[in-house]
Amino acid sequence: MKFLMIASILALAVTACEKESFTNNEDAESGNQKMAAELEDTSISVIPDVVVNDSVLLNNAFVSQYCEDFLTYSYDRYGRLAFINYIKRSTLQPVSSSVVSSRYVYMRDKFVYGFAGKLVELIRFNLTVNSSQVSIMVTKSFKYNKSGKLAVIITRRPYSPVAWEQTEYLYYDNLGNMVEKIVKEPYNSLYKFIYSYDKENRLIRLAGYRDEASRLHFICDLYYDNLDNIERKEFYYPYPWAASVNDVVRKWVVYYKHDNCFNPFRDFKLPVSSLFEWMDVISPANITAISFNNNPVDRVVYYKYRYNTMNYPVLRYRVNLLPIDE
Repeated sequence: MKFLMIASILALAVTACEKESFTNNEDAESGNQKMAAELEDTSISVIPDVVVNDSVLLNNAFVSQYCEDFLTYSYDRYGRLAFINYIKRSTLQPVSSSVVSSRYVYMRDKFVYGFAGKLVELIRFNLTVNSSQVSIMVTKSFKYNKSGKLAVIITRRPYSPVAWEQTEYLYYDNLGNMVEKIVKEPYNSLYKFIYSYDKENRLIRLAGYRDEASRLHFICDLYYDNLDNIERKEFYYPYPWAASVNDVVRKWVVYYKHDNCFNPFRDFKLPVSSLFEWMDVISPANITAISFNNNPVDRVVYYKYRYNTMNYPVLRYRVNLLPIDE
């Protein structure tokens, strides 16, 4: 089925999630079952320009760190995440203009599932304005052990100037928590990550080591709200003379705010850092604000969403100069 216009998606979406202030968090999660979306993308050969007639989006959409004005989520007939489309303007119309700007899909992530319903491949496509050229930017292959746990992730860039492949090996404790990951890249030493959990099996610390000597590179401590959403991350880096994880200094902090709706990436039940970039935030809800506290440069990024009837996102856009509780 051809991709539908964003305006059609907006017409189907409902804003069922309550918006909140940046200082209050009274999220309530109800159930984890979602209806299968009626839309299923099966072709990437034809991608029409997208026209959005949404005054809020046109007035406040802002290019994010991934260079998109906004992105859309689509689901297959089983309710599983199928595609994410990254969309940007194809004209030079200013964001504040009342003229409807045409937009186009410039990048797409495709999720491929195996017979058991597990994610087996994640493919990122690069697309052009008129869709005359489609190329694969990067792929991730997921391999599972006999217990059904993710054991190996292989990341490739098939069309890069130099053949590149990264292999990640994952190891678990008796509770099923990933406690160690070894990363192997071409022409680089091994990287090792150690994961620590609290009594509720929530990830509370990620420690990164580089080279075979297991030299400490960084520590990230995670803190949660009462609904298990990540509330903040604190990053620490070692002193030059560091001999243990205690010889570190806090460099920066990231604060998060969430909506009341469902983060589709949680349904994969994969360990942290298994997917692409922003997908790896392991909170059950969707991020509505990120505050970067890195003196003297501090900044806040806000996101707005459109949701389907089961409170899963179908559209996300970054907003500028809007309060989070609007």
